[in-house]
Amino acid sequence: MAGIYIHIPFCRKACHYCDFHFSTTLNLVDKVVDAIVIEAEKRKSYLSEPIETIYFGGGTPSLLSNAQLEKITKAVHKHFLIKDDIEFTLEANPDDLTLDKVKFLASIGVNRLSIGTQSFNDRVLKFLNRSHTANQTLQAVELCKSYGIKNISLDLIYGIPDQSGEQWKTNLEALVALKPTHISCYALTIEDKTVFGNWLKKGKITAVEDDTVTEEYEVMVDFFTSLNYKHYEVSNFAKPGYISQHNSSYWHQKPYLGLGPGAHSFNGSSRQFNVLSNPTYCKQIVANNKPYKIESLSLKEQLTEFIFTRIRTNWGINFNEVYQLFNYQLSFKQLTYIDTLVSKKMATFANNVLILNSKGFFISDSVALELIPT
Repeated sequence: MAGIYIHIPFCRKACHYCDFHFSTTLNLVDKVVDAIVIEAEKRKSYLSEPIETIYFGGGTPSLLSNAQLEKITKAVHKHFLIKDDIEFTLEANPDDLTLDKVKFLASIGVNRLSIGTQSFNDRVLKFLNRSHTANQTLQAVELCKSYGIKNISLDLIYGIPDQSGEQWKTNLEALVALKPTHISCYALTIEDKTVFGNWLKKGKITAVEDDTVTEEYEVMVDFFTSLNYKHYEVSNFAKPGYISQHNSSYWHQKPYLGLGPGAHSFNGSSRQFNVLSNPTYCKQIVANNKPYKIESLSLKEQLTEFIFTRIRTNWGINFNEVYQLFNYQLSFKQLTYIDTLVSKKMATFANNVLILNSKGFFISDSVALELIPT
């Protein structure tokens, strides 16, 4: 499997928590779109196998005009071999999903929408500086379903300051009432170079206690799994048959090409990082220069990535596979640590396969650090 990720680095508003690469100045949108089209042609030899997933991320891809989205989509289809049963995902804000937009997205083959919900509480949405209301999310989901886009992922954020346990439960109930096929939930992380980071330094907000974050996570896991959503990755839940194929390719170290400013690419042995500047990206593309840097990965670095990504999923780590790929075996100390995880009912370890459960997922990064070679 191979995938293509297209980064659209523009938003109408800056969410107070976001530190992704984006701009709220939209005067370069046309130039960036044109540059992505050119980059698609220049990078067409990067992937040798058929493309099984396309993912428009950002930023806010849904703010692009229909013509801009169509231009990029046609370029991808022109220069790459696209499988018939492709998963084609686009990230969208609820307020962008008008009747015209939804009909158009369906017409160009988008069959999965990842809708940035974040909360069903209008007070919280305002606090986060989101551009939509809770009611707009409800309307957007129903509109998408009515025009045949039934594979819908909704996002929520937990660990939000001044959010009570009851408000969190109300959020969960409002979300499942829309019957999404997929759910992504993320703990609020306050990064330095964000509005929330600035507010934290000035004492305008207080970070939520770890115990509260843990409690909201556990409530969320119990609630979704009771409704037949599979907790297949730390932050992700899916109904049977609706696991995100694109994101799963990342966790299985499959090759992918990233197009656009700030996008990453991976071919198994190296990563490429496109420049984090919209004007510079456009200039490099127009000048026929490479807009990316290459990082070659040593065998140890490949092993480290393998462990950090696989441990986050319910596929877990098969240490027979690790030995075949990297000639690496667990030490006695690591096996003892794994026994401790199992005894604490945070993981299973059978047939040399380590799989964390939902309780173990919450400390997956710490577990990975214990498993990687020193």
